[in-house]
Amino acid sequence: MAGMINAAEAVVMSIIVTRITGLADAGMLTIAFAIGNLMMSVGKFGVRNYQVTDIENKFSFHIYLKTRFFTVMLMLTAVLGYLIYALIWLRYDRNKILIIFMVCMIYAVEAVEDVFWGYFQRRNRMDAGAKLFCFRWLGIFAVFPIALWFGKNLGFALILCMILSLIFFLLMVHFSYGSICCEEDRGISLRIQRGDVHEIGQLLKRVFSLFGIAFLSLYVNNAPKYAIDACLSDEIQACYGFVAMPVFVIALLNNFVYQPTLVSMAEEWERRQGKTFVHRVFRQLGVIGGISGVCLIGAYVIGIPVLSWLYHTDLTAYKGELMLLLMAGGFLAVSGYLSVVLTIMRCQRYLLAPYCLVAVIAVVSLRGIVSRYGTIGAAVCYISLMLLLCLQYGIILTLSFKRNTA
Repeated sequence: MAGMINAAEAVVMSIIVTRITGLADAGMLTIAFAIGNLMMSVGKFGVRNYQVTDIENKFSFHIYLKTRFFTVMLMLTAVLGYLIYALIWLRYDRNKILIIFMVCMIYAVEAVEDVFWGYFQRRNRMDAGAKLFCFRWLGIFAVFPIALWFGKNLGFALILCMILSLIFFLLMVHFSYGSICCEEDRGISLRIQRGDVHEIGQLLKRVFSLFGIAFLSLYVNNAPKYAIDACLSDEIQACYGFVAMPVFVIALLNNFVYQPTLVSMAEEWERRQGKTFVHRVFRQLGVIGGISGVCLIGAYVIGIPVLSWLYHTDLTAYKGELMLLLMAGGFLAVSGYLSVVLTIMRCQRYLLAPYCLVAVIAVVSLRGIVSRYGTIGAAVCYISLMLLLCLQYGIILTLSFKRNTA
């Protein structure tokens, strides 16, 4: 349920905005989600997968929590820096600045919540984290349309959602953490002692490549939206965002399937159960192929009519973009899963270079392609980047597995 809500966040809110305040506001919300997710990767700093697979307990939960406090402060600094840049160079108006800032604040709460998710998962209570997430976002879904309908102001509605998100987080953590934590983890202190600095630095050093991957991944995934934001209108941004929504559904549903297996996979790799480990990997790749195939068939048959009805916008001209983006979504899911597998194998240091390559290609090429060919150019460029990334990760995984099992 949490996985489906996570996949539906931007979809649900965009549907509501399009029907109440119009396509231009939906376009601003689309770029706000893209920037918010990018900034949230700074807040999370790639720690989650390392935390839940820390079988040897190299770092205590208090170190993970204090590290998260530091990275969220870093995230807020990055948000303010970007908004100053956008105000001066991209000529954002105050309303657009407010919308982006509030979405980033909602994701800042989620970045803090994520470290508790990781702790609950290590305590075999992933359900508690899922409940926390569900209650918080269902509360947002309930308040958002009411606030938007009566206020007719997207920024005001998002302010209320941010406040509600923070309240739900504090309440859920108060009640759930106390009942689940072990004795040595009781009491939450964010005060960083002198002895903590070295451990926090060591943890950040170990996960830096994971952070770089998460950051570059989100940048590459949303690079077409940044190019559209710079070259085209908010209305076109909204339409591209509508047909791009299903792309991330494949990856999120895949994440929902494999997340509960991470601890077991880490234990299998630790025990050198190579055949079982490989079997799990191929089985999950088959799941990705199945999800992608179903999504492609469904999109070809009913995708555009359904999306046009959902978003109250004629998207007939965007069918080509939808099919290309869905195929790219399958490649995205594969690359994301292979990066997790390599993290379990503690080969995460090899993951950053492929993303650096595709990010550089995106920076150099996308704005010019979008300016000349519009949204279809953005879709073609995106699927090319995802395919290149998959090929690189496949080669790295094969070589790493052979070297570690030789």
